[in-house]
Amino acid sequence: MLSCSLFLAMTIAFPAPGQKLPYVEKTYMIGAVERGVTNIVIKGANVEVYRTGAWGTLVDVAEGTNTIQIVNGDETTNHVFYVAAKPRPKSAPPPDAVLSTNKPQEKIWKKLDYCADEPKPHPNGKPPAETIIVLDPGHGGSDTGAVSPHGLYEKNANLLLANAVKRELEGKGYRVLMTRESDAALVLHDRPRLAHAEGADAFVSIHHNAPGVASDPIAARHSAVYSWNEIGERLSTAIASRIEAAFDGEIPTKGSLHANFAVTRNPEIPSCLVEADFITSPAGEENIFSIEGRLHFASAIAQGIDDWCNMKDGESAE
Repeated sequence: MLSCSLFLAMTIAFPAPGQKLPYVEKTYMIGAVERGVTNIVIKGANVEVYRTGAWGTLVDVAEGTNTIQIVNGDETTNHVFYVAAKPRPKSAPPPDAVLSTNKPQEKIWKKLDYCADEPKPHPNGKPPAETIIVLDPGHGGSDTGAVSPHGLYEKNANLLLANAVKRELEGKGYRVLMTRESDAALVLHDRPRLAHAEGADAFVSIHHNAPGVASDPIAARHSAVYSWNEIGERLSTAIASRIEAAFDGEIPTKGSLHANFAVTRNPEIPSCLVEADFITSPAGEENIFSIEGRLHFASAIAQGIDDWCNMKDGESAE
């Protein structure tokens, strides 16, 4: 469970005071009140409070300054943030203009420049002590990542989970390296460079998710594992399968998905990115920052990596 020291009279984590959002007609709001409060009133509507004091809701907004009134018992808070102006439609071309029929070119996603073009041999049959797994706790430093209802940062959750996965893998005998072991900022495209330099067998980036600005923070909750190519997909599928089995419907899963994330575009080293849970969800926050929830996730991720390491040629994780 979350520490009682985290529970203040009123925390509003998103949007931050004075934050400027892109143009939207709705936005999610998340925050927290003291434990024991069952509901608060936002813009005149009751909002249910989770058992930890966390809450989340969608509110209607307009371009410009928005002042949202939040009533918590006898306490009233006016929360001010801004929404960008609605983009204006482009003016129509003159009647005699010659319109181009060329379609926009599809973006070509390039591999990481410093990686080789051919995949390394799969580590099946390789002793765990000689198998190198690189874990990448996402974000760090001034790049905080997403924020939870109590104002806790994703960068810290990522490091906590990655350290737990490291311990699990080391317990199985694997050699594990971390792209960061403290609150350090890293250049995005350089994050997999350690795996390349050390001749790693796999690279796994650890993250926690957040919904789009106009999405429901209560409904948006699932886990997923993303990869870019076939060698990454085998790894991501093995991890996703273990996560699904471990949580058995407690956290919905979207399984193994394709994505063009910079850290996964590696034809040399099997790479994937884990979105473990939604940090913006009150239930997700509770799970992420509890020792039990974190260890449960770490065990599933480590077991999925171990499954992948022991796959035979042509074998699927499904």
